[in-house]
Amino acid sequence: MNPFDIYVNKTVPLKFRGADMSFELSHALFSSFDVDQGSRLLLKAVAKNVDASVVGSILDVGSGVGVLGVACARGYPGASLRMRDRDALACVFSVRNAKRNKVVPVSVDRALFLDGIEGERFDLALCNVPAKAGPPVLDRFLRDLPGAVSERGYGAVVVVEPIAEASLASIVASGAEMVHAERGPGHSAYVFRRGRAADAAPGSFWPALERSEQTLRAGRSSYRVKGYWGLPEFDTPSFATEMMIGMCENAMAGLLTRRALVVNPGVGRTAGYIRARAKGATIDLCGRDSLALAASAANLGSGPAGARADGDSVPAPAVAAYAFTAELPDASYDLVAEQPDITPRVDTFDSCWSEAARVLKRGGSYVSAMPSAAMDRFEKRRPKGFVRVAERKKKGFACAAWRLES
Repeated sequence: MNPFDIYVNKTVPLKFRGADMSFELSHALFSSFDVDQGSRLLLKAVAKNVDASVVGSILDVGSGVGVLGVACARGYPGASLRMRDRDALACVFSVRNAKRNKVVPVSVDRALFLDGIEGERFDLALCNVPAKAGPPVLDRFLRDLPGAVSERGYGAVVVVEPIAEASLASIVASGAEMVHAERGPGHSAYVFRRGRAADAAPGSFWPALERSEQTLRAGRSSYRVKGYWGLPEFDTPSFATEMMIGMCENAMAGLLTRRALVVNPGVGRTAGYIRARAKGATIDLCGRDSLALAASAANLGSGPAGARADGDSVPAPAVAAYAFTAELPDASYDLVAEQPDITPRVDTFDSCWSEAARVLKRGGSYVSAMPSAAMDRFEKRRPKGFVRVAERKKKGFACAAWRLES
């Protein structure tokens, strides 16, 4: 059995430019019960306005399960396809649905917007724009996207209605030439040509993501945390994170922490605390969200905007980042801190325990935080060999620490 099969919710049909297709949808990804109306509106606008004779290459930014990119690759036969999404699980489903519909992408990249492909051009650049990314991020992306369109090509985006006016203004400000605008229930779709738009400057996107900065205490040490648009806890930690930091302090007592792992690190608050308390420790990161991994790496001093902890004269060790726990090395960590992904109708608790047992050293500590109701179920799945050493609950959240004794 493929380990990702548990995330499949249903399969739905779709037709575009005469091509019949079907797509697996996921419990854990956007629009899990049907192809969303925004994507359907965008495909309609593309079919009416994009000249098939010019489409030799396609870029799908924020591909999700792959609907836009795969549909256009089938609808414009012979065109090459590149897809990218910040969520590693979305990339997995993009690959699955491409294979399902007999499309072979050039690449499916776990990446942010145009990061790493600035200067490249495509005959059809597509995006179902994620409104939650934040106004300055979306403004920057929509000004940059027309620069990724070839001289003969088209760009096409769909946005939810609350950001439609601002999105159109950003596209126009890039120098793009508007071709078509179409409004549907709750969405607007825009088709445009490159016009006078300029290529995005490599590496220039990160400053638009930065949102805040704080200096926090960890015993006698301090560390800095930058907040980023598109990630929670940019100014205040959640109760779960507060408890996890305190529980890590408890778990590290009497334990020499040479190497630690933080699963689903968010903006990097827990990882920054562990590094400040365990000087010189190697800290690895694991999670589906490439933005969270990059932001946490930056806050640990190893990312694109990284800096050392205050007063730290030792350069930060390189941070290793993994998409899924199955990629992690065996028996390597003294401490594992995890806030599990909890997805309705998807049970991953047994996997959390088995992976923690596999990657921890004997005598190492496992710390996990989640809603209290989930913790009760999680604790019932605890396998032999783990001994609980502490637990705390606060305002609907729970956090516990266990030691791997055998």
